[in-house]
Amino acid sequence: MEEDLDWIEEIEEKVEEEYPATKVMMDEHRVIERALSVLKKAIEKKIEDEELYLSLAEFFSKYTGEIHHGKEEEIVFKVLREKAPKHIIDMVEALENDHRVGAELVGKIKENASNFEKLKDFALAYHSMLRDHIVKEDQGLFPAMHPYLSVEEEKKLLKDFERIDKEKEKYERLVAELEEKV
Repeated sequence: MEEDLDWIEEIEEKVEEEYPATKVMMDEHRVIERALSVLKKAIEKKIEDEELYLSLAEFFSKYTGEIHHGKEEEIVFKVLREKAPKHIIDMVEALENDHRVGAELVGKIKENASNFEKLKDFALAYHSMLRDHIVKEDQGLFPAMHPYLSVEEEKKLLKDFERIDKEKEKYERLVAELEEKV
């Protein structure tokens, strides 16, 4: 068990130093996990608050969908399709499918924000799917893709992220506000 923790610490240090774009993606996962926690707590507490669920749907649509998944699909996955072998591309395709399913579930959350009984199943399905998705990326794709990306390419990815990050801080503040509500 202790060896596992050493391995994780080594990966985190390496990500920090050599893979700055991956670090951004993983940091965004931590923000997304905070929003998922708000969603799950609200469902567990049976909070019937249309505004809360609409705000969460907006966060998941904009931050998770447009900003985070936008970086993956428009930047990272494009580079991987050019450089990585088939097993990495297969992972990318599975993750893109998760993005589509997630977007559909967020639509259902938004559509049913005023009806807790209809909303809760979509919310729990989204929570479960996205938690698994994050693990697939953090522990699967990201470590597997590094042999195919140089440090210079990682830095270029980071620079390319800037064009997508325009509203990132706004949605990170929104998560903090939503955490206060539940």
